[in-house]
Amino acid sequence: MRGYVTEIWGWNEQWQENDFSTHFDPKGITLVYKEQELAGYSQIEKRGGHLFIRMIIVHPHHQRKGIGSKLIESVIASGKEQPKSIELEVFKINNKAKKFYERHGFNVEGETSSSYVMRHMPNPAFERDCAKSRAGR
Repeated sequence: MRGYVTEIWGWNEQWQENDFSTHFDPKGITLVYKEQELAGYSQIEKRGGHLFIRMIIVHPHHQRKGIGSKLIESVIASGKEQPKSIELEVFKINNKAKKFYERHGFNVEGETSSSYVMRHMPNPAFERDCAKSRAGR
């Protein structure tokens, strides 16, 4: 992620350390190992009525081997069980990641200056209820 962060804002080591410390919660982290090597991880947060994917990272040597798909499918299954929508932000300059999330049923719901805000709904009825709730605000 460092390359994307550097391209968008520039790298600030102290800010990165502070942000990591602030948001680190081992209960929301899943690690994936391949032959005793860390191949990927996900970090999920519960934010009110939805789950938020803070990060899904797969080491470049292990990409395109289904690890990212297994991680995202696990989050989607958890969202269906609870039932909660799942949200994330993906950098606009990371088109591969955006397409990956779209293949897994995420849709762009909004954007910031640097990212698309994407959402996955656990089922169509839940999506209608959420839309009605947002309309009633």
